[in-house]
Amino acid sequence: MQKFKYCGEKYSIMARKESTIRFLKLPLLMLTGTVILVMAMMLSVTSGCSNAGQTIATVPIAVESSTVETTLIEIQETESVEEEKIPANFELLYVPKIMPSLEAGTILWFNTIKLGLEKCAADYGFKVTVTGPPKFDGAIQAQIVLDNAGKNFDAIIVNPIDEKVMDSALERAQKGGVMTFSNEGYGLKNILFDVEAMSGKDFGEKIMQAGLAYSGGQGKYIISVGFLGSAAQKEWADAEIAYQKKNAAPMINVSGGTESLDRFEDNEDVKTATEKLTAFFENNNEITLVVGNSSTTTLAAGDLIAKKKLKEKVTYVGVGLPIVAGSFINDEVIRECFFWDPYLLGYSMGFLSLQSWLGNIPVAGSSVSDPSGLKISGYENLGLLKNSQGADVVYGNGTVSVKKENNSDWYDKFAEYGWPEQ
Repeated sequence: MQKFKYCGEKYSIMARKESTIRFLKLPLLMLTGTVILVMAMMLSVTSGCSNAGQTIATVPIAVESSTVETTLIEIQETESVEEEKIPANFELLYVPKIMPSLEAGTILWFNTIKLGLEKCAADYGFKVTVTGPPKFDGAIQAQIVLDNAGKNFDAIIVNPIDEKVMDSALERAQKGGVMTFSNEGYGLKNILFDVEAMSGKDFGEKIMQAGLAYSGGQGKYIISVGFLGSAAQKEWADAEIAYQKKNAAPMINVSGGTESLDRFEDNEDVKTATEKLTAFFENNNEITLVVGNSSTTTLAAGDLIAKKKLKEKVTYVGVGLPIVAGSFINDEVIRECFFWDPYLLGYSMGFLSLQSWLGNIPVAGSSVSDPSGLKISGYENLGLLKNSQGADVVYGNGTVSVKKENNSDWYDKFAEYGWPEQ
């Protein structure tokens, strides 16, 4: 409290703590009038010094509106308290392609990722929320990000449907102070990094390596993708073809007849895949290997090879889960299917986002571990690369496969995750 005397009377001024400045737009004439008013009051007070009992005179000022504006600085008292960086204060949102569910006929993949995320959150004591669109709709998914970016979430992980639409939403989230991450964000720019179980090159090479081993690296082969524009499957197919050319040069790719058509689309549709495979088998008697980068090709090929009794002649390897290809694998109609464990991916996504928020940004050689220090299988030695937009990708070595010898083991594991039993 500061005190002073004026004309024999004591007056007091209370000092205030000022920490932020807000700018208001006021008409110039209003500001000018305010200055005149203050000057008039000072003159009146000065004249009152000869008589301590005289009151301060008021001077009416007429203020007219004006289109001319100036800036008035208003000081306000505010205080910001930075939240302590401990796991208990961390809140994470995961937005998959579709809302996870255990209902019959739903996609259980995202529910298993959710379980892994929730296990990581329980282990480390942070909060996680999982919410996705009711159907595969990129606009709805992006709106979920925008609706939640202004809440209490410190970080958001997305599995994008429409990368262009999602990237715009993530940019706005970042500007709002939210850390953004992705899985399968091959074309996203506005992310701190994308989290992958493995590099696409490694995944594709392991598939083709198995295919060459089973087929002997002789004859002709074909490769499928769900869609030619699928960034992930394109990368797998590129790696498979390059590996074949390097390690089994005599083999001939007849997927499309020309080098520009060295893979075919099944449109993620079993009927389409069946029709195209049937045509390939009828027109190319020398096909010894089929490589499927779409799980729908896996289903179609398993059924077709069994019905046409091609098991001894045609080798099939590709992308697939025990629940999809298990019966074909047991009968060795399909020799081997490749995938990655969605539960461990979810755990790793949670761990890496938490550590990044704490300031521990992953580098090459980093690992994912539980609170006891036990490293998560497939994520013991992380690698770094760039996606198509120049954003960082953090990846593990999490490629796994299922064949006749370990099929039942993987059935048991996925049953623990809530998948239907065999």
